[in-house]
Amino acid sequence: MFILKLMPFHKALRSEIVDHSKKSISAGPQVRGSSDISDSAKLKADMNYELRTKNWRQRRLGFTLIELLVVISIIAILVTVIVASFGGTQKKARDARRREDLDAIKKALELAKSDSIGSAWYAACNPVGASCAPSSTTPTLATAYIRAVPADPSGGNYIYVPLPASCTYTVATNIGTCSSYDAIACIENDGTPTGDGVETKPVVPALGSACAGTKIYRIQSP
Repeated sequence: MFILKLMPFHKALRSEIVDHSKKSISAGPQVRGSSDISDSAKLKADMNYELRTKNWRQRRLGFTLIELLVVISIIAILVTVIVASFGGTQKKARDARRREDLDAIKKALELAKSDSIGSAWYAACNPVGASCAPSSTTPTLATAYIRAVPADPSGGNYIYVPLPASCTYTVATNIGTCSSYDAIACIENDGTPTGDGVETKPVVPALGSACAGTKIYRIQSP
């Protein structure tokens, strides 16, 4: 018959069954005071069991390649989602800043107009041209009409288009020929719905065709 040696529960294997048949003797009557298994054989069997248990535990301490690949894939997906969400939020924040900046520029332009003869003329580009940055006008907007002319939060300048094209302004007499204007900012978030100043990017160079996105924000003289 077989002699089953019971082991403590913590030594039991989850996926292996240790064969102790090598530690047993053939079926037959046991003779008191005699043994068919030598002490060295018992010791060898015990050491074999302990070694196999230790190896199993060592294998369970690490991760398989498949497990690592699954974890890395999940982390990559989460990072992609977070970065995309954060990037979209940042674009919307910069677009909101652009609206505020153009509104501030509009107020400065109206103040400058009020100083012209008959409060009739807007600032011209300096040098005279079809368009320029709001910081390059005649008269100069900074200091007198606005603390500092804002620039695009992503770098570069907004676009100021005095009308009619190539109109002028003389500071000495406060007389000009610019009767209206457009002020333009590039919109980063292409998902911004049109309306309320947001328009599809035009093909006219002076009106924001160089913008990287597909939308612009435009304000016009009253």
